Amino acid sequence: MKRQRNVNLLLMLVLLVAVGQMAQTIYIPAMADMAHDLAVSKGAVQSVMAAYLLTYGISQLFYGPLADRVGRRPVILAGMSIFMLATLIAITTNSLLVLILASALQGVGTGVGGVMARTLPRDLYAGSELRHANSLLNMGILVSPLLAPLIGGVLNTLVNWRACFIFLLVLCVIVTYSMARWMPETRPVDAPRSRLITSYKTLLGNGAFSCYLLMLIGGLAGIAVFEACSGVLMGGVLGLNSMMVSVLFILPIPAAFFGAWFAGRQNKRFTTLMWQASLSCLLAGILMWIPGILGVMTIWTLVVPAALFFFGAGMLFPLATSGAMEPFPFLAGTAGALIGGLQNMGSGGLAWLSAQLPQNSQFSLGMLMTLAGLLIVLCWLPLASRPGHHEQAV
Repeated sequence: MKRQRNVNLLLMLVLLVAVGQMAQTIYIPAMADMAHDLAVSKGAVQSVMAAYLLTYGISQLFYGPLADRVGRRPVILAGMSIFMLATLIAITTNSLLVLILASALQGVGTGVGGVMARTLPRDLYAGSELRHANSLLNMGILVSPLLAPLIGGVLNTLVNWRACFIFLLVLCVIVTYSMARWMPETRPVDAPRSRLITSYKTLLGNGAFSCYLLMLIGGLAGIAVFEACSGVLMGGVLGLNSMMVSVLFILPIPAAFFGAWFAGRQNKRFTTLMWQASLSCLLAGILMWIPGILGVMTIWTLVVPAALFFFGAGMLFPLATSGAMEPFPFLAGTAGALIGGLQNMGSGGLAWLSAQLPQNSQFSLGMLMTLAGLLIVLCWLPLASRPGHHEQAV
C-alpha cells in the first residue's frame, strides 16, 4: 500500500513539474509570431524565457526552507495560485515588458515544482531506491517538454500565441485541484527546524554538494541556451514555420529520456555513469561550436549535437541530484531549493547572455554549450578521484 501511494505521489509530482516545464517551452514555436504581434525584434522575445528562468530559480531558494518549516502542501498550493494569476496577465497583455514581468511572476509560482521535484523523492526513498526513483521521475518529467512545443505549434497555427498561455492556465487549474484533494503531507515528522542561514552554510560548506550543484547548473544551462536560441535560429535565420520549428525542437528530447533511463539501470557503477554523462555534454558542446566556427548551419548541425547534450544531461540530472541530496535527509527542502534555485538562475543568466550575443549563426550557441560541458567535467574530476566516494552500483 505504501509503495503504491509513493508511486501515485510521483505521478502527481510529474504533473506539478509539467506546469513549469511547459511554461518554459510551449511558446517557442510561436516566438517569431509573438515578436511580430508585439512589434519587437525576434531576439527580444528571448527575454521572456530568461525572466522566467531567473525567477523560477530565485523563488526556489525561499520555497525550500519554507517547505522544511511548514510542510510541502501549503507551499505547493501557494505557488500554483501565483502562477494562475501571472498567466491571466500574460494572456491579456499587448506589451513585451508586461509579458516579461508576467513570465517572471509565473516563474515565482512554478518554482515550487522545481523544489518538490528534488524534495519529495528524498522524503519517500533512500539509497539505490532514491536513484532509481529520480531516474523514473526525470523520465516522466521529460514528457512535458516533448509535448509542449508540439502543443504550442498547433495552438499557434490554429489560434494564436495567446492560446499557449490559455492552455497553461487550464492545466494549472487541474493540477492544483488534484494536489489539494489527494496529496498527503510528506515532510518528516521529526525534522528539526534549522535556521535558514545555518542550513545553507551546512550545504554549501560541503565540497561534494557544491561540485554536484555546479554540474547540475552546467547541465541545465546548456539545455536552456539551446531552447532560447533554437526558436530564433530555426525560425528567424533558417526561415522555418512554427510547426516545423516545434517538430525539430523536440527531436533532441527523447535523447534526454533515454539518458535518464540509461542512468537508472541496475548494477551499473555510479562513477562510470557519471563519466559517460560528463563527457557526452562536453563533446556535444564542441560539436555544436565547430560548425559555427566554420560558418555552417543546417537543421542537423543544430539537432544532432543538441541530442548528444540532452542525452548526457538526462543521465546527469538523476545521478548528480541523488549524489547531492542523499546525505541530507532533514534538509531535503533546502537542498532541493539550492539545487533548483541556482540551477535555474544559472540557466536564466546564460539564456539572457545568449540574447545579447549575435543570433545569425550557431557560433554563440556552440560556445556557450561548450562552456557548460567544460564546467561539468571540471567539477566531476575532484569527485571521481575520491576513493570509494561512489563506487556502489546504482
